[in-house]
Amino acid sequence: MVARVLPAILRASLIISVALGFATVAARSAEAQSNRGAIKGVVLDSLGAVVGFAEITIVGSGTRTIADAVGAFRLANVPFGEVDLRVRRLGYRPSVSTVVFPAGTEPFVELRIAAVPDYLPNVEVVAERDVSDARLAGFRARSTKGVGHFVTRERLERLHSYRFTDVLREVPGVRMRTLRGGGTTISLRGASCSPIVFVDGSPASAGTVDLDMFDLNSVDGIEIYHGMASVPAEFVTGRGLERCGVVAIWSRPYRAKVRPVVAEANRSRELEGLVESMTVYTIDQVDNPASLIAGTVAPEFPDSLRAAGVSGRVVVQLVVNADGTLDADSPTLISSTHPLFTESVQQALATARFQAATLNVRPVRQVLQLPFAFRLDESALSR
Repeated sequence: MVARVLPAILRASLIISVALGFATVAARSAEAQSNRGAIKGVVLDSLGAVVGFAEITIVGSGTRTIADAVGAFRLANVPFGEVDLRVRRLGYRPSVSTVVFPAGTEPFVELRIAAVPDYLPNVEVVAERDVSDARLAGFRARSTKGVGHFVTRERLERLHSYRFTDVLREVPGVRMRTLRGGGTTISLRGASCSPIVFVDGSPASAGTVDLDMFDLNSVDGIEIYHGMASVPAEFVTGRGLERCGVVAIWSRPYRAKVRPVVAEANRSRELEGLVESMTVYTIDQVDNPASLIAGTVAPEFPDSLRAAGVSGRVVVQLVVNADGTLDADSPTLISSTHPLFTESVQQALATARFQAATLNVRPVRQVLQLPFAFRLDESALSR
């Protein structure tokens, strides 16, 4: 039976392939006969970075398309010969490029568009840590010595778990214990009691602690040591409380959550509609443009990128309300060199405050682009 069915399947596949081939040839033939075809390409900025969701139109025609998130596009129904393609996107100066389009071809072109000059300086993020990060210097140093088990913030983000003890389940030698009256703690291999818990370098309690009372969203890092022989001097109490092991928890500063910063076509089009309706203004439409209040945005340099020696840049587009606050639904990613830099900027925007733009002395909403530069301080890295 199989021997009879298989050829039938192959014949059906062949028929479909031939049909598709004829359809493709027919479509190209139809395009050729109509003296029209398609142009593929990508939209780039003046530095060669891709520009997503730009609009590409044929000058003097209603033919148009929208580039995708990585700047790629395909414009159909283009007449053969010389055509002028206009590219526009909010935050960039419109440009027109002349493309030579020979009959019977489907060329790939690069269309360049220049950003409106940044009037806001880069928000500089250097590898030299701020005060809150200085607490983690010891955490990072100990993690390189091969003693203990370490869980970084980036690892916590990837686990997508809300329970503290779920994170510890993957640590070798850890056993879960239910406390009387509820709650959960752990015991470590070879220990007859629960480990002592440290929070930001200080003992949380001399007794057993319900570990699930710690909110993972407020944790930057975790260290686990199985016994006195492996416990660093920083966690030795002098009273032998560390004899059954140590769980050291490092907290992170509170950051309110904001809508994820993403590249989204619908969000870009909505914002363009607001600008056209004069509900939101651009820099060239106001008397005094909006400005970032210094110190209200402080992204953190991702540990893994710092260790790898990676610098980068993120540019986001956002709307500043008339009261100087950030429109939480507005941040849109314009460009980023790494997703971890994007996440860092996203978290930092929760505390952003601005001096609102004014028009005829009246505060108004304004769209702007905010650049972030992540760079390495070589002198700090060599310490």
